[in-house]
Amino acid sequence: MASNSLFPKSGQIFQDSVDKLRNTVARPSLDTFYQVNFSFGNYQTWFGNNLSGGSRTQGLDFMEKMSILCTQAEIPGTQFTTSTTTGHHQGIVEEFPNLRNFPPLNLVFYVDADHVILEVLETWMTYINPVQTNKRNLSAFTRFNYPEDYKEILHVTKFERDTFIKEPKRFESGQTQMMSYEFVSAWPTNLTSMRVAYGDSNVLRCAVQFAYDRFFTSFDRMDGIHAPIETPFDVINSNDIRDRMIPDLSDTTAKELMTGGINKDSVQNNINAGLNNFRSNINAGIEASPYK
Repeated sequence: MASNSLFPKSGQIFQDSVDKLRNTVARPSLDTFYQVNFSFGNYQTWFGNNLSGGSRTQGLDFMEKMSILCTQAEIPGTQFTTSTTTGHHQGIVEEFPNLRNFPPLNLVFYVDADHVILEVLETWMTYINPVQTNKRNLSAFTRFNYPEDYKEILHVTKFERDTFIKEPKRFESGQTQMMSYEFVSAWPTNLTSMRVAYGDSNVLRCAVQFAYDRFFTSFDRMDGIHAPIETPFDVINSNDIRDRMIPDLSDTTAKELMTGGINKDSVQNNINAGLNNFRSNINAGIEASPYK
């Protein structure tokens, strides 16, 4: 009888009204709410071109444009390679993990009319194994660059429609948090061909496959009211900078606010403290960076 004690009992089988499942069943995760962030730290080495803020990127950073035009991404799985042992326990065959495999990451981009997406990906792959001599020379040869110069960090962030709503009390189940995947040492391995042809026009799409060493996840992101931005080493984000730069006027009376009789020295001290806090966070991120 003791061996059956872990089987579900009748009281563990759900028998209540379906209304009690409403908050659980009616809040599925939707696959259209996501963002891919390209947290490049070596792009000045393998790319070189500074397209940020130019007309080809419509005033954006080129990594932000790549993030916006990434129309398909993947939440990765993982798999263990196993070893089998026989006879450690009489009559029992046991299986144990010995290696964890990470599948490739597949991304699909809309190709922009300025061809920034293609330029970035093609330049990246060319840098990995560039031609060392004249490209048209019959004796031309290639030579691989060091991986530390072209491997980058990518992030895939999954959120929901209520993640950035500032009134979480309107939802009975609370506000949804963000879930982020960080891909370490990512680099492109396969840029698929893109078919062009006469006939009906379609948006050109570019599919690329990335290899990476490993990924790790974060499921307890509490900054739900902040939009995801490029913070490769989690130094600080723009909203935090804004909040820390605003002077603390909590001790200021209403009369002082209305008449302008605010202690200027106190305000200046708060501003200086915010600046010093910001600089210390940036320096800490630089020291922690593997690319310094």
